[in-house]
Amino acid sequence: MLQVQVLEQVFWLIRCCCCVCVYELCTGWTNEWEQLQAIAYPENLTDPFLTKWTKYPGNPILRAPPGIPRDTFRDPSTGFKGGDGEWRTLIGSRVNGSDGVALMFKSADFIHWEYMKPLFLMPNTGMWECIEVFPIAIYGQPGLNESVTGPDVIFLFKASLEDHRHDFYGLGRYDNYGDAFLPDNPDNPIPYRYNHGKFFASKSFFDPVGERRIVWGFVNESDPEVNDIAKGWNTILVSFVNPLLLLLLLSL
Repeated sequence: MLQVQVLEQVFWLIRCCCCVCVYELCTGWTNEWEQLQAIAYPENLTDPFLTKWTKYPGNPILRAPPGIPRDTFRDPSTGFKGGDGEWRTLIGSRVNGSDGVALMFKSADFIHWEYMKPLFLMPNTGMWECIEVFPIAIYGQPGLNESVTGPDVIFLFKASLEDHRHDFYGLGRYDNYGDAFLPDNPDNPIPYRYNHGKFFASKSFFDPVGERRIVWGFVNESDPEVNDIAKGWNTILVSFVNPLLLLLLLSL
């Protein structure tokens, strides 16, 4: 039973959170279906699997800003540093009924967050989830920490589109001091599918030991419901390593 409980906890953290230093910033729901953000931290940093976590007693730490439907405010991105040295995170939402948007927040301590602005918005794309923006080395193959900037990197912006149940991305530059993503193709900023087949709501993180980016996401199954009930589960979470990401993207 203990292992099952651990797996359920890890599954929740993987699905809804981003790992930054020793904090997990994740989405929760109230009984009224309000989506809000909370944090947790590991009880034992010497545990290589970080199996036990403690909820921050001041949760929730972040609610939807004015004008954002409270049931469409979820899946914070991995934190990264802005030009002022403070943390940034992006949270997906929907405005004007059908416009997907990435909302930007900043924090000096990863606990108290301030809404800044929409980083990016696209009309008629529906609800955005699991927003990501991260750098890729133009020369060479190593993965990069989310806070790296400079002339030798290009940035990938990714959004999971709920209406399509697929992930889409585009390439561009990121203005770290102006907090702006500048797509290479302004007329079609996220034109590419992020992997193919049944793959959705992905997240990634930088592995500093292997100098690589590791991506994970959901793969739903096509089994009938009766089979799901018989085996006791449905849908799998998969991860893969993509050290040649930019080469793959440039080959499209």
